[in-house]
Amino acid sequence: MYPEDHYMVNPFRTYLEDIMRLIEAKQYFVIHAPRQTGKTTFLHSLAHRLNQEGTYVATVCSLESAGYPSISVEDANGLFIRSLYQTAAIFLKEEDMPPDPYAYPASAQLLRQYLADWCKALPKPLVLLLDEVDALYDDVLISTLRQLRDGFQTRPRHFPQSVALVGLRDIREYRLRARADNPSIGAGSPFNVKAESFFLPVFTREEVRALLDQHTQDTGQVFSAAVFERLYAYSCGQPWLTNALANEIVARILKNDYTRAITAEMVDIAKERLIEQRQTHLDSLTDKINDPGCGPLF
Repeated sequence: MYPEDHYMVNPFRTYLEDIMRLIEAKQYFVIHAPRQTGKTTFLHSLAHRLNQEGTYVATVCSLESAGYPSISVEDANGLFIRSLYQTAAIFLKEEDMPPDPYAYPASAQLLRQYLADWCKALPKPLVLLLDEVDALYDDVLISTLRQLRDGFQTRPRHFPQSVALVGLRDIREYRLRARADNPSIGAGSPFNVKAESFFLPVFTREEVRALLDQHTQDTGQVFSAAVFERLYAYSCGQPWLTNALANEIVARILKNDYTRAITAEMVDIAKERLIEQRQTHLDSLTDKINDPGCGPLF
């Protein structure tokens, strides 16, 4: 996530112009992709970029803390505004921070009221990037989308200028997270809040090559053409798999000895080790292969 600590592919290699156009047009939009494909890196980079450019106030907030079926709408709203307050400190100056969340009583419309109060106090329009939206269930998911839709007509002076809904799924698949018999899904559907959807792509061959070349430039250790082809064949450019294979070779097999040559056989060993370790992210990828709501993985 941080260029000073990690080798990175440009997070704005796709969709930046389209997303900036939607923000300027005061639209809501969806960004979706499987886990470990760079969504959070993209969101953080976008928020920092918007803040640096100075036209908007922008922050990221994850809604994952309320992602379990038994939570009430009121409790979820309380978690949302507290998470928003805490995360905003990463991105914003003190004068642009949201209100004290503990000054607000529990309410089914708390998120909408909190955002309205914050936007009224800001000198610039707010861009809100909501991560893990599709982790929410049932009435909490419906309520959250409905509050965002209800505030839409009052933007940008009294509600965020633009909202990104980010997660594993496109919004048409959010219904999978809400009960099919939920009576609050009907006329005035909360699922019509977005203008466009963007699926974050996997790395291209050129981007994988460029990522490996960053390691070579830093250490002198080369990923040969044969090694690259083997690694790309196993990862197909999926970001987590690409990085996991390379890290397994460099850090675990070669123990960060940059004087040793990397061979194609080491890629095979790294692949088998990842399978044996049953890495959480690998299990997640396997689980999502047949999930129609998550889009293509590769």
